[in-house]
Formats: sequence, C-alpha cells, structure tokens
Amino acid sequence: MARTKQTLRNPTPTPQTLVPLPPSTQPILRQGSSAVAYHIPDSPTSFTEPTLITTIALPRYSQWTSELHFHTSHTEYLHLVRGSVYVYLDGGVKILSAKAGGEIGIWDGKTKSKGLVIEVPKYARHEWMRADAWYAQSSRSAVGARRVKPEDVEDEVVVEEWTDPSDLGKPLFFWNLNAIITASEDVALSMPARWLKALLGNWWIPFQLYIVFWDLDNWPVFMSAWVRLHPWMEYVVTFLVLFSAKVLGWLVGVRAVEEKRTPDAIWQAYRKRGISG
Repeated sequence: MARTKQTLRNPTPTPQTLVPLPPSTQPILRQGSSAVAYHIPDSPTSFTEPTLITTIALPRYSQWTSELHFHTSHTEYLHLVRGSVYVYLDGGVKILSAKAGGEIGIWDGKTKSKGLVIEVPKYARHEWMRADAWYAQSSRSAVGARRVKPEDVEDEVVVEEWTDPSDLGKPLFFWNLNAIITASEDVALSMPARWLKALLGNWWIPFQLYIVFWDLDNWPVFMSAWVRLHPWMEYVVTFLVLFSAKVLGWLVGVRAVEEKRTPDAIWQAYRKRGISG
C-alpha cells in the first residue's frame, strides 16, 4: 500500500545519533534545514572489518542532498536501510523504499524491482536525498500531477555508503568536509591563508571544500544545465575549478586532510600509507 500526496510542512528537522552506534564509527550531527547525522569510521580497515562503511541518517523534513557529483577512482555503493530516497543516476531517476524492499513507481507507487543497494560506477553523475524532499521540489514544476508516495516516506532515512576499493578516502572526506563546514571563525590560519580568507569572503568555505573534493575523489557537477548541449563541459569545468583551488591552496598552505580534523587512527594510517590506508 502507498499513501497519496499530502501537503508537506517544514518544521525544523532534528538529527539523531543512531542507537546502537554503527561499529567503529563516531557521529557528527549537523543542524538546520539540511539536518544530517553522519556516522563515520574512526579506524582503518582490519581483518574483522575489511570495508569502511559510513552511515548517514536524515531526519524527517531534512532538505539535505548529496548534490550532483561523480567519482573517478572509486565505485560507490548506496544501501538503503530505512525510509525512502530519491536517487538520480546518470540520467535515470529512482524512488527506493525500504518498506517496499526496492524501487517503486514514481506515479503509481507499485514495486518495480527488488533490491536496496545501488551501484554507482566511476564517472556516473549521481545525487540522492530524502524522497519527500524531492517530491516537494518536483511538485513545483508538476502542477496538478498526483503522485503516490511510499508508505515510509515520512520515516527517518538511513543509508550506508562504501566504496570499491575500500580505502580511507570516504572517511577522510567526511571528517574533513564536516570539520571545515562547522569550524569556528577564529580557527588558527597562516598569514597567507588569513589574507586569502579575507579576500574570498563567503567563498572561503567552498574554496576549502574544493581542495577536499580534488584530493578525495568527489567531483561536483557545476554545469549540469549544459549537459544536453555539451556533455563533456561539466567535466572540464569541474576539473578547472578544483585544480585552480588545489594550486591556490598549495600556495597558501591549505590542505585537504589535516590532523586536527581527523581521528588519530585514521590519521596515522593516512600518514603511513596515504589514501590506501
């Protein structure tokens, strides 16, 4: 059974740490309209845990999105554990429901296929978010359209992410990305970095994130609106933007991975063996 579309309210979402905590992880909670709880591995791979899994929990009403991006050196896997999600994957759109056990039809809510794991190949443009967040966005451009939503559309969403190869890239990415986003204004910087921060203003945080994206295989799509005319343009623009940030960051001492932003076990493994851990 599925529920017909209802008017969505927008109270403040409240992220919660999962109980029990996923093994060998530490949580990071971010508040606001894009509330999210990350449960990020805090130690490298081992014989008992050969795959590093990051678990993301999105509370009801969260507008969080992975944003449209791609990977060049990793195949990524998304496993829906709870709730329902919208997934865009290289031109295709899916609604997955944990309660339905797989993909459901966007218009009729009927099960189309079983399975809750999505494989994201290298270079495949993809994005995911809560299904209800996507329904709310898409309803603005589909006046009068009536969609049937999954039964668990209002449930907390829980998604596990991992990559092949299973290296330190994903944990390093989430630890350093979140530390940059949540950093206080008075964080210590070198003199060149302070000058650049003053010059960039509101672009200071995106600039740091672009360096993380370059080093840790997370390539955002800046020019998605041009895809139909210039399929290669988004790759060129992404490369140029991130490469420019990387070079500028190297000149002023801004790095993608820093010890103060990374759990000690992950940091020590990164120092010894790099991303491969």
